[in-house]
Amino acid sequence: MKKPSILVVGCMNTDYTVYGTPRVARFGETLFCEGYAYTPGGKGANQAVAAAKLGADCTMAGRLGDDANGLTLIKNLERYGVDTLDIVIDQELQTGMATILVDRQTGNYVCYLVMGANNHLFPGQVELAISRKSYDMVLMQLEMPLETVYSTYELATARGIPVFLDAGPAMDIPLERLRGIFVISPNEVETKALTGIDPCSSKNAISAAKRLFERVHPKYVLLKLGARGALLFDGETPELIPCFSEVSAIDTTAAGDTFGAAFAVQYCLGANMRSAIRYAHAAAGLCVSRRGAQASIPGAAEVDVFLTAIDNT
Repeated sequence: MKKPSILVVGCMNTDYTVYGTPRVARFGETLFCEGYAYTPGGKGANQAVAAAKLGADCTMAGRLGDDANGLTLIKNLERYGVDTLDIVIDQELQTGMATILVDRQTGNYVCYLVMGANNHLFPGQVELAISRKSYDMVLMQLEMPLETVYSTYELATARGIPVFLDAGPAMDIPLERLRGIFVISPNEVETKALTGIDPCSSKNAISAAKRLFERVHPKYVLLKLGARGALLFDGETPELIPCFSEVSAIDTTAAGDTFGAAFAVQYCLGANMRSAIRYAHAAAGLCVSRRGAQASIPGAAEVDVFLTAIDNT
C-alpha cells in the first residue's frame, strides 16, 4: 500500500524538560524536582516524527536558527525519515526553545516557549513547500505567525488538500479565514480559549463543539478531552469516542501531536473517522505511558500490537 504523503507546517524547538515537579512554583520559590532532559520537540516537529513513525511519507516545513540546537533537530528529523528540504536555516535567529515542567503526580505539564526562528516562518516559504509535492493532507498548529496559519490553509485549499489544525497552544484567534477547514482539533484548554466554554462536562463539551462549528464551519470538530476521549462533531450529531483505560499517564508531552498525526495517517490510508480516531487514541495512549516528546511516540507496529491485544481481550 502506498504511503500517505503528509506536509507538516509549524514549530520546531529544543525541549528542556524538568520531571517530577511537585507543582508550579510561585515567584521567588525553589522546588526540588526529580530530573531533566534536553530533547527535540515543538508541536510541528512532533507531528512530523509521529507521522513518519506511523507510516507516512512526511515533509516538514519550518525555520531553525543556525546553531547547535537547530543542527540537532534537523538530524533527528532525518533519522526518522522526515524530508527536511523545506526547513530553512536562518543565520540571524535562534532555534526555538521550550521549558516543560512535568507534574510528579499526574504527568501533566506546563510549557514556557521561546519561539525564536519559528516566528519567522512566513507564507512564501510554505507556498514553496506545498508546491513541491503532491500531498494527501496538511497538518499545522498555532505555534507560528497567524498569517502563516491562514495562508497555509488557503494554499492547501486551492490545491484541494484537506487541512488538520491542531489548535494549540491555547489562544483566541479570528477564525473567519479558516472557514471550511477539514478538521479543527483543540484540547480542553484550547477549547475554552476559542469558545469561552470549559468542556469539563459532556454537556459543556457538546456546547463548545457546536459553538466552534458555528464559528468555523469545518467538516469536523474534534475535541481532545484527555482521559475522557475525543468528541467528534459534524454539525449534526456529537459523538464521544472513548480512549483506552489500559494505559497510565506518566508524561503527556506530545500526546496531542501524536493523536493528530496518527489520525491523519490512518484517514489518508482509507480509515473512516471513528476508526482513525480509535487508532489515534491508541497511539496517544502509548505516548503518554512513557517520558519524553518524540522519543515517546510509538511506531505503527507498536500501535498494531496494542490494538490487537485490546481486541482479543
